[in-house]
Amino acid sequence: MSHSSETRAAVLLAALSMTAPVPAPAQTAGDSSLVLPEVSGSASTAPAGGAAGEGGGAGAGPPLSPSEKAGYSAPPVASSAKIDVPQFDLPISIQTVPEQVITDQNALSLADTIQNVSGVRSNSNNVEGYVYNIRGFTTTNVFRNGLLVGTAIPQSYDTSNLTAVEVLKGPASFLFGRADPGGVINRVTKKPLDTPYYSLTQEFGSFNLWRTVVDMTGPVAIPGIADKSVSYRFSGSYQNGGDFTDFINNQNIFLAPSVSWQIDPATKFTVEAEYNHQNAQSNVGQPAIGSLPPYFPAPIPAYRSFGEPNEPPDTVRSSLISYDFKHNFNSDWAIENRFLAARATITKADLGGDPFGSPDPVLNSFNRNIVYQKLTGTNYSTNLDLTGKFYVLGARNDVLIGADYFYSYYNYILGGNGNYPINIYNPVYGGVPTSAFYDVASLIWQRSADNFTEFASNANKDLGVYAQDSITLFDNLHILLGGRYDLADVRSGVDSTDFSNYPDLIQPTFGQGYANFGKAQNIHNQAFSPRVGVNFQPVPWLSFYGSYTKSFGANNGVSALGVPLAPEIAEGWEGGVKAELLDHRLTGTLAFFNITKSNYFTPNQSSIDPFAGRGIGLVRSTGVELDVLGKLTDEWSIIASYAHIDARVVNDLPSNFCPPGSPDTCVASTSYVGNSLNSYAPDSGSVWLTYAVPPDALLHGWTFGGGVFAAGNRWGDDANTFILPAYARLDAMAKYQFNAGGARWTAQINLKNIANATYYEGNDAFFNNTGAAARFGVFPGAPRAVTASLRVEF
Repeated sequence: MSHSSETRAAVLLAALSMTAPVPAPAQTAGDSSLVLPEVSGSASTAPAGGAAGEGGGAGAGPPLSPSEKAGYSAPPVASSAKIDVPQFDLPISIQTVPEQVITDQNALSLADTIQNVSGVRSNSNNVEGYVYNIRGFTTTNVFRNGLLVGTAIPQSYDTSNLTAVEVLKGPASFLFGRADPGGVINRVTKKPLDTPYYSLTQEFGSFNLWRTVVDMTGPVAIPGIADKSVSYRFSGSYQNGGDFTDFINNQNIFLAPSVSWQIDPATKFTVEAEYNHQNAQSNVGQPAIGSLPPYFPAPIPAYRSFGEPNEPPDTVRSSLISYDFKHNFNSDWAIENRFLAARATITKADLGGDPFGSPDPVLNSFNRNIVYQKLTGTNYSTNLDLTGKFYVLGARNDVLIGADYFYSYYNYILGGNGNYPINIYNPVYGGVPTSAFYDVASLIWQRSADNFTEFASNANKDLGVYAQDSITLFDNLHILLGGRYDLADVRSGVDSTDFSNYPDLIQPTFGQGYANFGKAQNIHNQAFSPRVGVNFQPVPWLSFYGSYTKSFGANNGVSALGVPLAPEIAEGWEGGVKAELLDHRLTGTLAFFNITKSNYFTPNQSSIDPFAGRGIGLVRSTGVELDVLGKLTDEWSIIASYAHIDARVVNDLPSNFCPPGSPDTCVASTSYVGNSLNSYAPDSGSVWLTYAVPPDALLHGWTFGGGVFAAGNRWGDDANTFILPAYARLDAMAKYQFNAGGARWTAQINLKNIANATYYEGNDAFFNNTGAAARFGVFPGAPRAVTASLRVEF
């Protein structure tokens, strides 16, 4: 299995190493369309310089890929900042993982990519990829080109159509609507180019990985329309295998076509689409065990699964279409409208841990239920922005006036059936009949399931208007002022019963859940969010900044009666230092932050109901972060990060938990004051370096790289009942580039977890194991793995 893949990779690289290095061509004339837009004073304007194969030969040849031309530098952050102001001048922290880093690290998913950014951790599984922790706060705010793709659209996030991943730190609801105060993640997709470029990549590796990636772009000749006015791009991937966990087979098809029309020199219209179809057994994780808290992950192999060989795959189907229309009135003023519509369905029947039957420390018995889930969701996002520049008394004003709207609706079914114990250390599989996985859905619909069942409908409508002015004085003092007003409506209809604990209650139906939604009151919230910041540059390469932002968050969760809880409100103070060194080729940001959040929602630890929980009075996250990106020399590139965070409950409002229909069985909740928040690492960091052999060296054409990713002990839940231990993982890569047959070829090998360290990336507190079951969904990191790829570009 994996051994044969490793052998093939070694043979391929050995054969390539025997080929005499061929000097790579200089950039060809006519390839200028691949150059990133110029932004004065930003590190993104610096030439990549020293990219493998650059400046080698004098003859014309295949063009450099867009990612190599950008190198380890951050492209402009127009979709994150929404104004044409260099990131260096903004009093906020925006960190970027460029495409070249994604390529060098062979990061196949969004979760693999964000490990390069300080203070960001993934709590996603292999099927649903949108739960992260930023600055101590769990978030599902994953954006695409500045528009939210909400939790109603479950999917894994492939990287084959990404040109960068941006993380906007701190309370970001000013620009993006209701968002968690840690920050937001923004995926920046590849756009059509008017210069032809084609690439095909074939990957294979450990755990039977087979992945094909395609990227094609260029102009389209249409009679009656000027040449190069219309361009297309098609990118996508097919993946089979690649998961180290027993009984999990991942098959994923991802397609991303797009078309761009330059209607006239001042007007551009771009349409993009995405389609994702995935069949894969969900990785529900492993249990944390012990006689008393704190519990620790069971000392078992990372590949061990508590699913079954006959477990059917989960199915995810998602589709998306979006457009971007921009018109420049003149060189100073422009209007832009973005729109996104998405729809998705996920159906799954997985074996998960039973929260009312924890692992027996003597018999090593782990109780499992078959948990069925189905979610069908719809998502609409749009915004309209007017941007411009003008001068008043010598001060430049870069202004933004806009409005956005977000609508999300989903129907959700959750239910469980059966009890199938298994030995943690000596599992014997085959005790779950195949029919049980298929029967659970009908049992739920027939109201005869013997475990927790829930039917829910939820709708969110958010309308926001905002205005912002970035004022520049004396060319080195930048003042950012802004305000936003939100009008938000949320309505939920929930009908849920835990039959095992409350058998006398009336069993729910989806019709009743939908009826509750129809009768539910529309909860209306409105809030004003101010923003102010200052950035001072005593010298051109150094700036000091400070900012204050207020954030209007979501109604995270509903009460036992289906009434949405109060919205979360946050305030953030931030200060720091930014530097652009080595002729703007190396950038660094040192940020200090203090964020407080009220009405923080935490799950009820005595229930597996994902809607059961309460709002804690106040939590606070303080910390320091350091991010570095760029080129140390023409040969050495770096992306590095470090974060020290302390996120705790500082004021709690304990309340009684009363099961629906059973007011006499209320249980007082425990105060969490002093507890650490879940999933964040108090100390974490990463360093990734690459060395491109210079053109005059014997090994020209080779690039070598490697790095370490580390994190300290992390609490897995807000109750602080279990711990994910500290770890350090060592990765490496090598690639060789050469020209042959009029094409540019790249052979690359990546080694992950070279030391074969045992580590845990995160835990599932959202998808399959919630509430008291959170400690049964710890995600082990992958053991040692090798991946080889061959890419051809022309």
